[in-house]
Amino acid sequence: MSRRSGGALLLTVAAVGAALGGCLRRSDFVPPPPPLPLEPAAPTPVLPPPGTPLTAADAVRLVLERNPSLRAADARVAEARAGLAQAEAAFWPRLSADVSYLVGDAPSAFLFKRIDARALPPNINFNDPGQFSNLEGGLTLRWNLWNGGRDLLGRWAADTAAASARLARDAAANALVAATLAAYLDARAARALRAADDANVRTVEAQVEESRVKVEGGGALRSDLLSLEVRLAEAREQRARSEVAERLALAVLRDLLALPADASLEVADEGIDAAALPSTAADALAEAYRRRPEAAIARQAVERARLELASARRAYSPRLDVESRLYGDDAEARFSPGDRNWTVAIALSVDLFDGGTRAANIARARAALDALAEEDRRALLAVAREVETAYLRLDEARTRAAVAAQAVGAAEETLDLVTAQYRGGAATVTRYLEAEAARARARTAHIEAQLDVDRAVVEASRAIGRLVGI
Repeated sequence: MSRRSGGALLLTVAAVGAALGGCLRRSDFVPPPPPLPLEPAAPTPVLPPPGTPLTAADAVRLVLERNPSLRAADARVAEARAGLAQAEAAFWPRLSADVSYLVGDAPSAFLFKRIDARALPPNINFNDPGQFSNLEGGLTLRWNLWNGGRDLLGRWAADTAAASARLARDAAANALVAATLAAYLDARAARALRAADDANVRTVEAQVEESRVKVEGGGALRSDLLSLEVRLAEAREQRARSEVAERLALAVLRDLLALPADASLEVADEGIDAAALPSTAADALAEAYRRRPEAAIARQAVERARLELASARRAYSPRLDVESRLYGDDAEARFSPGDRNWTVAIALSVDLFDGGTRAANIARARAALDALAEEDRRALLAVAREVETAYLRLDEARTRAAVAAQAVGAAEETLDLVTAQYRGGAATVTRYLEAEAARARARTAHIEAQLDVDRAVVEASRAIGRLVGI
């Protein structure tokens, strides 16, 4: 092949490489600009029919299907599984194909390439063979037979990482279900408070109208009417606050369910069907140690650190590799390769000095193991604290709910008596306002106390780990 044709071929190869490289664009990897949080690859939400309230079971189903945090956790599980597949690939041989075109003026290269092509010309001057070209293509098989067991340790570590990713997904689901149920309870309690405030407003409005008639007929003082009107304004203000609180609770629920802001949402009146909790905090803690993903994640992190420390120590072991190559050479690139060539080699190698890299890796792996062991202790202590706190708050909420229920009954009866006395002139408007305000506070306290009980049950279920896979 002439020098001109060889140069043309090199230019052609360079042009093809540049063209292939130009197929990549940085803009192809830039995510789309916001706002697009509500249009991901998430499935279309299956909401209840119009006019049908959202149940707690519906809310849990939607958050498990739609929430971006949980979908990101699913993606991390898939990533960990791919890492496991990559670790398993180390046990298989590698087969690669290559082709090369060589142009040069080097006696040693000329000799070896011509010999491999079985095209060594007779009477050649090996000191000055001149310019030559060669086209070579082949297959290469590489297989590591032994590297101290590091591949096996890496496979075990990847398996542990995949299991940890699945547990992290369960932990995210446990927390998200708890947050969703809490938002659901907030919305339901806010609606109950609004209904109670509506009843208070209607009660005071009736008394205002009755007092206005009495004032016009001269049977009551105008100051009494003004006091009732002030109380009516306060009741209406409280009702407005309850309406805003209900809308805020629904907004939080929409956010957790990844629903559009304009999605119509109404929660049902039914309660949350929670399984009976363990009777004592000690029993709950024993169950939490078995169920809580966080505890298992910490232990698996320690296991993975031990595997990595063992792998770092085995870096001093020798390697045993086999490499086989099947190839052919074509003198002057005439695209007519001669006989095939093949080689098989087995190599035993060991690093004698690496500047302290292996020792540093061992020290780093040992320090990471010590840190994760302490993190394991911290995780178990955190689980114990959360369980204990949840049970203390549950006991407190149940006690407050019982007291609040008794207070509502007493306040209702007191208001009925004072209302009759006020209408008969035996009680002042001040006494009536005190009784009405006491009943309103008792109703609010009872609704909030019952909400705290439901919330405490959900939090105790979360602390135990019962919301995983619900």
